[in-house]
Parts: sequence; structure tokens; C-alpha cells
Amino acid sequence: MFDHIMVVHFMDGRILKGFGSVIAPGEAIMELKDLEEKIHWVELSQVKGVFYVRSFEGSRHKTRPTATAWSPSTGNRVRITFKDGEILEGQVNDPSRLASAPGFYVVPLDPASNNYRMYLNRAAVEQVHHILSQAEEKRVL
Repeated sequence: MFDHIMVVHFMDGRILKGFGSVIAPGEAIMELKDLEEKIHWVELSQVKGVFYVRSFEGSRHKTRPTATAWSPSTGNRVRITFKDGEILEGQVNDPSRLASAPGFYVVPLDPASNNYRMYLNRAAVEQVHHILSQAEEKRVL
């Protein structure tokens, strides 16, 4: 049940680290066991994102992937702007479905990233652009 290492970022700036399970579409609450073995019931409407990570220490390299690190065959590239101003890029299966979901998954562009999956709360997102090529993008949210 607690088989994924997770870092939860709340919209109010708090961060909670621990272990949890995959968040299914439409779930409103997730269960997380923190580093002290305490169980938390996290309301997904309160989170900015839940980051599935390889380790709590973070990535050893600090480079950002370039456009050449991504291929259209691996997914639809998106640029996400959060309401707090943070910008994140990644891949999604179907950008047109993002507007109707309370939350959605994004996969990092960099396969060496410490994050291997990110669940984002749509309420924390200002806008999403589908990047069609280096010269063309389309706003989807």
C-alpha cells in the first residue's frame, strides 16, 4: 500500500514527505505514511502536486532537459504554469482531457530526473500549453 516514495507540495507552501500509493483518477483523498510512520489523510484539493520520487535526497544533476531530450513519439509535451508562478514541463497522454479532470499525471521530460511521475491538482494550475514543436504551441487550459 505504501509502495511509492512521495513528496506532497500543498498550495499553502507546506511540504510533506512519505510513502503512499498510486492516486487513481477521481480520488479526493490519499493516504500517506510520513517519515515518522504517522498516517496522514491528504485532501487532494489542497495539494499543488504529489511528486513520485526515486529518493528524498533529490536529483544529483541540476541540468534541465533541452528540446532534443524529448520526442513526440514518447508523449505530448506540455508547459504548465501554476498559480504561484512556477513553470514545469513534462509529457501527458492527452492534453485535451486536462480541462475536465480534477487532477492529472505528468511525466518529466528528463528520464534521469528524481521525479518519475507527478500528480498535479488542476485547481493549482493557471494554464497549460501543448507544445507542438519548438515554434508552435497551443493553450489547452
